[in-house]
Amino acid sequence: MSELASELVSETERQIAVEQQVVDKVYDRLEVMRAQAREVKQEGHSRGMSGPPTGLVERDVLVLGAAARMSDLDGQEDGIVFGRLDFEDGYTYRVGRLGVRDEDKEPLVVDWRAPAAAPFYRATPGEALGVDRRRVITCEGPKVVGLDDEVLSGKDVEGVVGEGALLRSITRERGEHMRDIVTTIQREQDEAIRAPATGVTLISGGPGTGKTQVALHRAAYLLYTDRGKFSDGRVLVVGPSTVFTEYIGKVLPGLGEDSVHLRALGELFDGVVATRRDSAEVARAKGDLTMVRVLTDLAWDTPPGAPDRLGPLTADVLAKARADIRKQCEAKDIKPNGARPVAARVLTGLLDGRTVPDAFLDVWWPPLTPQDVLPAQDGEWTVDDVPLLDELAEILGTPELPKARVPEWQLRELGSGARLAETFVMSWSLNNGWQLYAPGLATPMAATGDSLEATDYWAAQRWAAAVILREGHKVTGWRDGFDPYGEEGYVPVLAEPLPVAEAEEAAPDVYLHVILDEAQDLSPMECRMIARRAAHASMTIVGDLGQATHPLAAGTWPELVRRLGKRNLRMLDLPTGYRVPQVIADFAARALAEGIEPTRSFRPGGTLTIRQVEDLAGAIADEKGEKEAAVIAPDHLAAALGAIPVSQVKGLEYDRVVLVEPADIVAAEPRGMNRLYVALTRAVAELVVLHTKPLPAALTEPAAS
Repeated sequence: MSELASELVSETERQIAVEQQVVDKVYDRLEVMRAQAREVKQEGHSRGMSGPPTGLVERDVLVLGAAARMSDLDGQEDGIVFGRLDFEDGYTYRVGRLGVRDEDKEPLVVDWRAPAAAPFYRATPGEALGVDRRRVITCEGPKVVGLDDEVLSGKDVEGVVGEGALLRSITRERGEHMRDIVTTIQREQDEAIRAPATGVTLISGGPGTGKTQVALHRAAYLLYTDRGKFSDGRVLVVGPSTVFTEYIGKVLPGLGEDSVHLRALGELFDGVVATRRDSAEVARAKGDLTMVRVLTDLAWDTPPGAPDRLGPLTADVLAKARADIRKQCEAKDIKPNGARPVAARVLTGLLDGRTVPDAFLDVWWPPLTPQDVLPAQDGEWTVDDVPLLDELAEILGTPELPKARVPEWQLRELGSGARLAETFVMSWSLNNGWQLYAPGLATPMAATGDSLEATDYWAAQRWAAAVILREGHKVTGWRDGFDPYGEEGYVPVLAEPLPVAEAEEAAPDVYLHVILDEAQDLSPMECRMIARRAAHASMTIVGDLGQATHPLAAGTWPELVRRLGKRNLRMLDLPTGYRVPQVIADFAARALAEGIEPTRSFRPGGTLTIRQVEDLAGAIADEKGEKEAAVIAPDHLAAALGAIPVSQVKGLEYDRVVLVEPADIVAAEPRGMNRLYVALTRAVAELVVLHTKPLPAALTEPAAS
């Protein structure tokens, strides 16, 4: 080894030792923080065991907060420190997945989402933002294994080591799940991540520009900057397929966020998980806005199997009555599932005041679910059916079903575990003596312990009356009742009855921010489905018009935003690709629609092989025998060839791709060239194209200069 090389190795080792000392301190501090979280959790539990009723609330706050903190600490174990910034004024700090302070409250690590960490992503040699050196720190668990420095100020900086952090990161092999990019976020990506949460932020970019990663990191950033607003499931991320959501599913937990709702389009209607897409022709019909009128007519139509006669009322009369009922209801904005009283009134009038039998109304005007109105074809829902089911739920409204009160004795026999007390109730417990429960609690608000015997009824009632009086209610007598466990007890008769809480209907999920990935492919009906969930939400929309494959996809981004019922569009572009090698990107660009600007690839290298073969199955076996590969084929060939259907690969990436029969991909649908472009850009290292039929003309033409 040369003297210079030896010096470089020694300097790297010295610098690694410096960073290792810091990382060791961080891990030591993490153990202290875990112990503190455990203590807080234990204290919370102890507060719920004694003291006033407010102890229960304090317990819940402490326990939930401690559990969330422990989850944060456990989830950020891997690579918690990944960066360092050295400023011109001599100030230095580390950047990581989680903010960590020492016992004196001084920062050991700055959270990557904090404003102070922004220069780690935004500083450049042309705009250094006061940064002398940016260092990327690579760890394996608690061990520092590599460093990579970039000098931004032009000054002489001591101890500079490493090489190309970004290039090293983007050439890593792909796994079965997407990795986060928190250590290598680039300036343009950081601007998109930290854009204001208000309105609509649209992030466009070609394959490999990091659109999806940016969207997910944006979710984590929004939760960090305004957790009070966006936590508790108030952020929804929508992807194109279940394959895609499984692929990206580990990114947010890796960034310390697990409260985000992640859904595929085929999962947005509760109770249905659809993965298969309809053909382009059927998808066009189901995605068109004319379906709203079709579904509305179906919702008001006579149910199959309903009787066509009621006494003197013939089928024609009943049909006219149904039309009249619909007219009256639509004038008053009454939905079909709320129209039974109107139906009863109209039919009673036609019967000269005679009561309509409930048995007739049960089958002639039953409460309907979307699945009742639109049965699944061959028992299987498609992704294109899901917006129709969602639309029907909106059209039908919630069924108004009578709520029968279950007798207390039946609850005692059939119930298990504790229920919430409906009023004050006093009962005897072998462990706690006389206990007093309060409305809305499943645990006692107070207990006598051993101070009163089980037979001291009168003393226990005096004690309970005194406790209830402190709560603002005067007891005038007692009657028999049951505690939350179904055990016999005594219920106080109060001078002023407790207010009766009105029954609350289950509220639908209300999202405050919706992140929409691969948005270029949404049909008008899919837009309506998402718009209902984003009615009160700001939005982040991510996509690439060059990859639009749905026959009814919007032609422009403003058109898509209008379909979603939004305005105030903020557009950001990611022009640089970091994953698809230049040779593959250039070949794929031949399939781009006219007017779409190709992505500039940052990544050199890559391998492209095009082979015409006689036997596809044999050629695929040969290719898979050489190296592991993802085989992508036209949908109609995928099962026979053991391949991934081309309709399922959007948003996914693979190190090596074997793409089969491009001509069939193009011929299968109106936007077949766009589908082919998607398929050609899935490889991040090597692309092999196998074909028995002539290639599409665009792929055989010379590349544009």
